[in-house]
Amino acid sequence: MADARKRGARMVVVDPICSHAAAKADEWIPIIPGTDGALGLGVANVMVNELGIYDAEYLKKGTNAPYLVAEDGHYVRDAATEKPLVWDAGDGAAKAYDDETIRDDALEGSYEVDGKKCRPAFELVKEHLKKYPADKVGEITGIPAETVRRFAKEFG
Repeated sequence: MADARKRGARMVVVDPICSHAAAKADEWIPIIPGTDGALGLGVANVMVNELGIYDAEYLKKGTNAPYLVAEDGHYVRDAATEKPLVWDAGDGAAKAYDDETIRDDALEGSYEVDGKKCRPAFELVKEHLKKYPADKVGEITGIPAETVRRFAKEFG
């Protein structure tokens, strides 16, 4: 940790009490006990929806973020193979997630596949995160909204 700090890393401790680690940190952010989940979602919201800090290429190729989700909450699947489908924005068509002809997995948008309205999973995550704006998170956690935003930007 000392070597990382010499290279410019900062240690920020989020803790209800000023513990030993918090006392040695560059910054201690006191939080109401049991509200760390709200802080995590608020930080993610700021990073994704306010600052646009996320690795789109990794999400497209290394996760299920582009998988299409129907209104019933289930993946839209290929009828023959049962493989989850993604929307290829390059071809404007749904394809199996592992189709080698995919040019550009869509992470956002609304589509219709076999009569089912659907959206990529990442869009649903972004929508869920919007329920945790920094102001609301501040009320829940006791951490000022400006601190939540600054922390998210630094972390990102």
